[in-house]
Amino acid sequence: MLTRTFLHLPGVGPKRERRYWGDGVLSWDDLLADRDLFDTGPAAPLEAAVTESRAKLAAREARWFEGRLGGTHFWRAARDFDDGAIAYLDIETDGSAGDRLDDRSNTVGGATVVGVWDGETARVFLRDRDLEELPAYLARYQVLCTYNGKSFDLPYLERRFGAGFFAGAHLDLRTPSHAAGWTGGLKKIEGQAGIVRPEPIRRMTGYDAVKLWGAYRSGRREALEPLVRYNLADTVNLQALLRAAYNALVSHEELPFRRFDVLQEEGTDEALERAVKAALA
Repeated sequence: MLTRTFLHLPGVGPKRERRYWGDGVLSWDDLLADRDLFDTGPAAPLEAAVTESRAKLAAREARWFEGRLGGTHFWRAARDFDDGAIAYLDIETDGSAGDRLDDRSNTVGGATVVGVWDGETARVFLRDRDLEELPAYLARYQVLCTYNGKSFDLPYLERRFGAGFFAGAHLDLRTPSHAAGWTGGLKKIEGQAGIVRPEPIRRMTGYDAVKLWGAYRSGRREALEPLVRYNLADTVNLQALLRAAYNALVSHEELPFRRFDVLQEEGTDEALERAVKAALA
């Protein structure tokens, strides 16, 4: 919980933050309460930073907190923004580099399918259909959440749409997952976190997604459904993985944060079916 986080404040490191917690200062409000009510002088830098933090959180400026917490600690913002403000995103590709020119569509190639999930609504974007609508769709969110997206997903999308295609914060789950002790690729880490994929796509890999796209582009429309389901499973599991990693780190580091009660909300399966149906229409 960001209101119980002090690491982004000037002069506060991990030891000082824990000292605050040990002294019963568990929130920004607690820190401000220490100020003498009759002190009319200017606020100290620490108090001014807390006041600014409250304003930034009220304005939902996730990128401001990302800039101050960095990739190592930005996962702490999960509970504050996982209320529909996070776009869980995953892409599939045709197996080529992100800067390759696709002769058939005359656009930068690479990305073929992009799935987005926000905890309530799922959407699939397809190359040569509606992929160009992705940046405008993402503009409604404050955080983009990926797994290894800094190295894979974002370079593809930036080649296609430009470096500023998303103006919000980016949370790459590779960092908190590894901090929680889970290593490997996304699917291996899902198993370590106790996340299970649906049986029909449980053994599918990224290479299968490449082959399915090739089959679909060759006229086999039946290849699109398993491809879309595979992609959407990645996006939904990103939310579950973020919550699992958050809970694991809160427990391991003994942080005074409230944990997530569930990894996946009710109604997820129904939302995915609606997205699949829309993609196949």
